[in-house]
Amino acid sequence: MFQYITDKIRGRRKRLLHDYIAIFIIMGMVLLLSFLIIGYIANSTTMEQSRNSSRVIYKQAREQLEQVEEDLQNMYMNVVKNDSVLAFLEAADSYERWEMLESVQGMVGMNRRINRNLENIIFYDEDGNLIFALGNVFLDKPELELNEMLNFSGRMWDEATKQACFEVGLPIYKEETDGYTLLGSAYLLFNVGNLQEIMDRALLNRDSAIAIVDGNGRAIVKAGQWEDYYGDFETALEDKKRLVYADYIGTTGWRIVNVIPKKALLTGAEQMRNITYVTFLAVVSMMIFLCAMLYKRIIYPISRQTAFMAGFTEDTHQRIEVLEENEIGEMAHKMNQMLDDIEKLNGEIIESNRKYLEMEYAKKQTEMIAYRSQINPHFLYNTFNCIRGMALYHGEKEIAELTMALSSFFRYSVQGEETVTVREALENLQRYARIIQYRFNGKHRVEVEASREVYLVKIPKMLLQPLVENAVLHGLETKVDGGVVHVAVSGTEQKIVAVVKDNGQGFPKETLVQLRQAMECYDREGTIPDDGHGIGFLNVYRRLRLFYGTAAEFTVESRAGEGTEITMVLPVGGR
Repeated sequence: MFQYITDKIRGRRKRLLHDYIAIFIIMGMVLLLSFLIIGYIANSTTMEQSRNSSRVIYKQAREQLEQVEEDLQNMYMNVVKNDSVLAFLEAADSYERWEMLESVQGMVGMNRRINRNLENIIFYDEDGNLIFALGNVFLDKPELELNEMLNFSGRMWDEATKQACFEVGLPIYKEETDGYTLLGSAYLLFNVGNLQEIMDRALLNRDSAIAIVDGNGRAIVKAGQWEDYYGDFETALEDKKRLVYADYIGTTGWRIVNVIPKKALLTGAEQMRNITYVTFLAVVSMMIFLCAMLYKRIIYPISRQTAFMAGFTEDTHQRIEVLEENEIGEMAHKMNQMLDDIEKLNGEIIESNRKYLEMEYAKKQTEMIAYRSQINPHFLYNTFNCIRGMALYHGEKEIAELTMALSSFFRYSVQGEETVTVREALENLQRYARIIQYRFNGKHRVEVEASREVYLVKIPKMLLQPLVENAVLHGLETKVDGGVVHVAVSGTEQKIVAVVKDNGQGFPKETLVQLRQAMECYDREGTIPDDGHGIGFLNVYRRLRLFYGTAAEFTVESRAGEGTEITMVLPVGGR
């Protein structure tokens, strides 16, 4: 016996060890695959998020530059439409201009206080001669072909202050009765401080580059790792190495160009990937340690106890040897104590088994009687299938289809539990509809519709079909024209609504009153009056009340010659 138990233990230990190693390998592969998938998703997600973020930042920067252009347009209109400026340029000689100089200086000072980047306002007469300049920086007039819109220069450099600038020029006209007279031109000289701030804020990371370039592709202001050839980009593009955004800024003739290396978009993903690898190694190491401890402390002792239980049936007097002083050892002690108690109570168990067998014998007798009562339904169901097979053999498809529908309908009626899903009930209705279609040669039909949300809700069996059958037999059978029974089931999480409606003969008012009184009688007394009217209808009402109680609603509306509509509101989950 000892050798037998030892062989059992060794065999089970080997099988358990093999299963253990297989589980470990599968878990490792699942972990590795999970981390690879996480890394791929992290790359894709980070790339898409970075792309969206860069697009939003670029759009914001362009909108800020368009706002700068609008602000310059407003400032320029304040200058060229100023009465003091017009009078100053229209003056006949230098003496008159000297008298107006103070008001012009005031206007210049006010605009410089409004815009801290305004370095100078310079006026030229109609011949292009300098007549006024007031500011900290003065640069030669740029070569601009002035038109009626703002004209923006390219990048200009002031050696004295060592700063980049740009000028905005516009001709100044005086309105006359017969047209406009050119008085001269005005140039506003700005430093690029605010433009540089916009570019610095719009820089996505230190590896990307962004700049405002003039019509010649030269950078007016730039930030990041800018290369001169980036100024040639005029439209947005994307290749394997970089992502480029480029667009013109209003009517300035400038462009804002943003170049982002794709590897810079994946900086966050690379960090996440490194963290994932470290986490993977840590998890695998912990899993190996836990598996070793699990095998030593739990799996091996349990396998030894399992082997003991396998051999216990051959010698019920043996007891398991306790080797561990832990929970497993305590379980072995309890098992030995349980075996002692079992052996002590054998006499009582035998007596209880004798009484149990007597009860089982009586139960089997009852089941046999019930089984005999089912022979005829099963015989009829098998006969239907036989008829269907013969019809298919002889090519009578319609007979086969009708027999199949009748067979399935009959099987649904005699088998199964008391409750079915809405989907099963509707499928049974569709089989009944095919039978009705063949029976009345297509004259009458049954239409079924339901929302998918209620397909799995349980309802009492044979709740809808008797109502449909009642509508066909009493509402449509005597109808000369084609009749329709429409069944609609819908619902929410708390209730479902089932409506059975036909366009048949309907109930006379007196019959409808009698049916409603019969339902009220059942609610009061628990019995249905036996007057021979609406038995099938009232049986459905009785089953509805037995299953749901007063939580269900049942209403019927009918008029002679106009059809009948029955509505049932059922709570989800029974009572």
